[in-house]
Amino acid sequence: MSETTPSPAAASAPVHHVKTAPTRSAAFDDPYAKRLFLIIDSLPQMQRALAMTLSSFGANSVEYAAKASDALAKMAKYEFDVVLCDYDLGNGYDGLYLFEEIRERNLLKQSCVFMIVTGERRAQRVISAAELTPDDYLLKPFTGEVLRDRLERAMRKREALRLVDESVLRHEYLSAIETCGLKIEENGEFALDFMRLRGSLALKINDFDTARDAYMQALRVRPSTWAKMGLAKSLAGLKSHDEARLLFEAVLADNNQVMEAYDWLARLYRGHDLGRAQHTLQTATEMSPVVFRRQQQLAQIALLNHDLATAETACQQTLDIAKYSWHRSPTHYAALLRVQLARGDSGNAARTLASLRHDYRYNEEGEWLAGVMDSQLQTKNGNADKARELLQAAGERFKQLAPKLDQESQLEYARACYQQGRDGQGNDVMEYLVRNHHDDEDMLAHFGDMFEEIGLGQAGRQLIAQNVKSVLELNNQAVREAQSGQFDAAIDRFVKALDEMPHNVQIMLNLINAVMAYVSQNGWHESHMRRAYELLGKVRDIAPTNNKFQKILHSWRALVNKMDKPQWAL
Repeated sequence: MSETTPSPAAASAPVHHVKTAPTRSAAFDDPYAKRLFLIIDSLPQMQRALAMTLSSFGANSVEYAAKASDALAKMAKYEFDVVLCDYDLGNGYDGLYLFEEIRERNLLKQSCVFMIVTGERRAQRVISAAELTPDDYLLKPFTGEVLRDRLERAMRKREALRLVDESVLRHEYLSAIETCGLKIEENGEFALDFMRLRGSLALKINDFDTARDAYMQALRVRPSTWAKMGLAKSLAGLKSHDEARLLFEAVLADNNQVMEAYDWLARLYRGHDLGRAQHTLQTATEMSPVVFRRQQQLAQIALLNHDLATAETACQQTLDIAKYSWHRSPTHYAALLRVQLARGDSGNAARTLASLRHDYRYNEEGEWLAGVMDSQLQTKNGNADKARELLQAAGERFKQLAPKLDQESQLEYARACYQQGRDGQGNDVMEYLVRNHHDDEDMLAHFGDMFEEIGLGQAGRQLIAQNVKSVLELNNQAVREAQSGQFDAAIDRFVKALDEMPHNVQIMLNLINAVMAYVSQNGWHESHMRRAYELLGKVRDIAPTNNKFQKILHSWRALVNKMDKPQWAL
């Protein structure tokens, strides 16, 4: 069956947004005149001093940010070529953490120079040991000539890395990794940098074999902390947990400022020694307190350890850090309130609830979650009728709001249902969550932690196992149909499965695969391909680093080119 093909413009595929810089003159050959600079520093006099120095080099396009949130807003708006960032950004927030957040959010092109300026000698060990390091760091005071030399060296390196720019910004990591491999074979000046980038990109898409090979190759060239950290992460991804643990411990023995090593060790300890995991995170938070995920992880582990005082402190820290950042969420209030209730502190719990209601008074998901948490507070205070009324109202709105609610909000609702004797509703929510995330080990472990926390560990493990098994059986049956050439039956089965599990990335990808197999054998099919195109765009939006997605994206491009339908390339 073949149909005429219009342009797929009507398909709701995601559009890659390339940030546009302010207009700059192209009349100058001066490399500084052609670049857009960002200076991040809380002191206006330091901003002016750096701007004057850059101006003396020929730079005429400079933007400024006094704090991290301003910097993130600017980077979402403009495409910068060079960022000069102070190490101490105030309130315990440092430039290295900002750099990691920027990279995680894909806000800088790969060829952008990011340089940290610091007056702390201690910061040198922290910066140089990080796996994701800036291009350079300058120790104050420094001369204009030193800044120029460092910038020009960094710009040369970044110019070499520009080759992978477009692929990374479009989330085409396989293509970027392949380019890195070609540059490594050339054995040029920046071969080691391409090894580092190749390893980092491979880790990003969970290609742990490629990452391990890249870091081992780098270690043979030159022993370095970043390569040891990358290798340890690769080993952890390959389930070689003992080897990974020993390597992380060796890194910290050499340099106890490698903060990320503490986080990874805590993850590895978590499975068998919660006390050691908590101690490791507490050590790290004392050294570097303003890191959102570290505080959040400490709160979760302390709660499992029944150390409610530490859990409350970490929850409060998590809330304070996230409140004015992109991590901001009503679930942070809910987590703090829950710990306060566990401590029997209804007074502070009521104050946390009031803050949640105030801060999210115009947000329907936040208001809904406040109702759920109020039901928990009323239960604690012995107001059973009021609690029942609040949870009933939340349940009535749940179906309508569910597509907008994140996993943590849905978990809070399930937890409230279980704790208030509504097991059927709790099971419905948890079955839906498990079925939509059946192959996400971290997420499933998190669900298991919730069941343990409320005393339903055994029942929870059974619910998780049964639902994972049912999804796998359905998935395998459809895959067998596709492999035996029954493409229509396989596509039908995947479509029905997706109706039941609209957020299951694996089902989406398998449906796309089945459509591609159908088209390869039977020719173009407009409606099948349009659905696959839309799903491919959706996966790129929600899970661009998914390893299977990366491979399917590569195959998709090959297929549409072969079918002479280049307008369908994503």
